[in-house]
Amino acid sequence: MDKCTVNKPIKSAVIVSKVYKRPMTSAILDIAKRLESLGVKPYLDQNTSVGFNILEIECISRKQMKDQDLIIVVGGDGSVLGAARTLVDLNVPVLGVNRGHLGLLTDVSPVDLDEALAKVVAGHYTKEDRMMLDVSVYRDDDEGVGELVGQSLATNETVIHSGMMAHMMVFNVSIDDRFMYSLRGDGIIVNTPTGSTAYSLSAGGPIIEPHLDVLSLVPMFPQSLNCSPIIIPGQSVVEINFDGHEDFPEWVNINCDGQVTVRADTQCRVIIRQHKTPLSLIHPQGYDYYSILRQKLGWGQSLV
Repeated sequence: MDKCTVNKPIKSAVIVSKVYKRPMTSAILDIAKRLESLGVKPYLDQNTSVGFNILEIECISRKQMKDQDLIIVVGGDGSVLGAARTLVDLNVPVLGVNRGHLGLLTDVSPVDLDEALAKVVAGHYTKEDRMMLDVSVYRDDDEGVGELVGQSLATNETVIHSGMMAHMMVFNVSIDDRFMYSLRGDGIIVNTPTGSTAYSLSAGGPIIEPHLDVLSLVPMFPQSLNCSPIIIPGQSVVEINFDGHEDFPEWVNINCDGQVTVRADTQCRVIIRQHKTPLSLIHPQGYDYYSILRQKLGWGQSLV
């Protein structure tokens, strides 16, 4: 993470929000009004403008968004995950405003909004790059040529499983073309440091500081009790293929961030590598990762 010096002041910001069933219009309009009072020109991306039918704020295209200073994502962590997959290659930093539940990525709370926006607009913030995954699914023909059958980005993790409850499969895992092991279990999670506090944590994976350039592989309900999670270098290329009958392939689900699912089968192989562009997050001055973990995960709380 960069040291919190005075950075470039913010002159324009694009507000992005996932179109929820619950109302978000008032929160978006409130943020736009606060930005204007700080001398910042607010915009909406097209999906947010149409989804919430907000006509009071100017709408801009994806092409125009890359010329702005900041993207503000309003919602929960899931909103940031969705925005990251579609907006990361614009190379515009993202600030998360929490209107959801946990808020590990959307660390600006509504209570602190005025102070946080004032700090960020004035350039008093830190920038932090978060690794993203590029997940590709191939099916090889008889000559060994791979056809791309699905692809997605992921900020937290990709989860590879059968799609059925308590259904065991065999996952053959290689790292940089070197065979690592065959896992017999319900699935496997490949996650970034950002995703170490998400699904991976529930499966027994380690918490990893976000700035570390590593990946984590976490087995899901392995048959062998000595099959443990492992941390590997972040630049590694992970390849996973499957044991299965050639005439009767089984379904395989490749799920990214719990939001995008690529449907494949046991005749496919999955390639997971670090995406070329990281997600750039902005934190207001005073952000402390360990403090966030204490608050959100309840570290140090009494059991009685």
